[in-house]
Amino acid sequence: MFKNVFILLFLFLASTASADKLALIEALTSCNPDFFKHVYDYKDELKNHTNVETFNQNQAYIPVENRSDPTKNFIYFQSPIAYKNLKLIGYYDSAMDLKKMGKYYFWGFIIENDINQIRDSLDFLEWKNMEDNLLYIANPKIRSINDDILVWHKNTGSVVGVKTIPAPNTTEKLLLIEKGENMHLLICSIQGVVTNNLLKQERPDIYANKVIK
Repeated sequence: MFKNVFILLFLFLASTASADKLALIEALTSCNPDFFKHVYDYKDELKNHTNVETFNQNQAYIPVENRSDPTKNFIYFQSPIAYKNLKLIGYYDSAMDLKKMGKYYFWGFIIENDINQIRDSLDFLEWKNMEDNLLYIANPKIRSINDDILVWHKNTGSVVGVKTIPAPNTTEKLLLIEKGENMHLLICSIQGVVTNNLLKQERPDIYANKVIK
């Protein structure tokens, strides 16, 4: 009897731990730095698919060869990672300094499925159609350079900084699904005025490795 109770307790705890472990793709959708803690939590499983680098003791990231080079700013996994009906097949990490137009950082997953399938699988988000079958966005946020560094406001503007330039002295952040020339992307973006302190907060993987200053 005690043996059976122990087994049931073990199974309950195991299922609870599994439920508490947020799927990586869901962790990404918030576009906050906690994503890198989730990568750390999944590092042992991820290492079956790709390289993982640890930093700050409890954070990790998936490295690409050169995030500033569009031919080297992505990596394909050795085998896909499944989420519902989606297949995550790679990781994308792009950084651009466009001087007066601002700095642009993108990070997230390359997905095998059509972008409409990606949108439908993430139906807990409110998606805005920017271009039919090409671009959807969710969770648009904005901040002024005068705001506290932890402050983000909901961006209610009709046009946000995808394919546009963020307003002067502001930073925008959002989640997007994009159909590129050779890949379908589910990625976060932060763009505009990105100070070193804001970069340290939002992209600790970059700041910790001093790849872009």
